[in-house]
Amino acid sequence: MSMSGRLVVVSAPSGTGKTSLDVKIVRTHTSKVQMVRSCTTRSERSAQSALDNKYRFVSRSQFQKMIDAQEFVEWAEVFGNYYGTSKVDIEHVFAQNKIALLEIDVQGGKQIKMRYPHAVSVFVLPPCVAELHRRLVERDTDDLDMQQRRIGAAYREIEVGRCYDYFIVNDDFDRSYKELESIVLHAKQGKLTRAAGIKVCDVLLSEFASLDLLGTSQRQVK
Repeated sequence: MSMSGRLVVVSAPSGTGKTSLDVKIVRTHTSKVQMVRSCTTRSERSAQSALDNKYRFVSRSQFQKMIDAQEFVEWAEVFGNYYGTSKVDIEHVFAQNKIALLEIDVQGGKQIKMRYPHAVSVFVLPPCVAELHRRLVERDTDDLDMQQRRIGAAYREIEVGRCYDYFIVNDDFDRSYKELESIVLHAKQGKLTRAAGIKVCDVLLSEFASLDLLGTSQRQVK
C-alpha cells in the first residue's frame, strides 16, 4: 500500500493514554499524518480537548440518516453515544498524500479491517490493570458507575485487541511515542512482537479477575 493510501488504526481502553500519543504524532508530523474526522452524537464539551476538533458533532437523527445512506466505513455505539468514520473523510486525507490516522474503539477497528484489510492496527496497553484503574479514578471525569463501566469495557476491549497487528505498553510516554512513530511512519515493529503483545493481553485479562474489578453490568462488544 502506498504512503498516500496508508491507514492506521489506534485503539486502547479508556485511560491508557492513546490520545496523548496520537496528538503528539499528528502535531510532530503535520505534513505526513492527519487525524481522520469522526462523526459523533456525544455532546460537545465546553472546554475543547486537544482532539475535539477532529469530531463532527451531529444529532442522533442525522447520524441515522448517514447510516441509512451507507456513508460510514465503520460505526459503533460507545457508552450511549454513536461514533462513525465516513469513507469521504478517509479519502480526503489520502488525497492530501498523508497517512490517515484513526483513533477508534475496537468495534470500529474490526470493521475497518474488514473494509481495509491492509490497514495497520495498533493497540495501546496499560502497564497493569491496577494502573489503568488508578488513572480512571484520578482523572475525576466520571462517577463511580461510569468508572465501573469503563473498567468492564476495558476488559472486553483487551480481549478483542488481541487480534491487532502491533502492541505498545504505555509505561513510559517518550518510549511509547517513539514506538508509535515507528509503526505509523514505517510500519516497523516496536518493543513487542505480536506474540509477546498477545501474552501481555492475556496477563492483563487475568489481572482483572485477581483484582476483582469486574462488575456485573458489562456491555457486550459487537
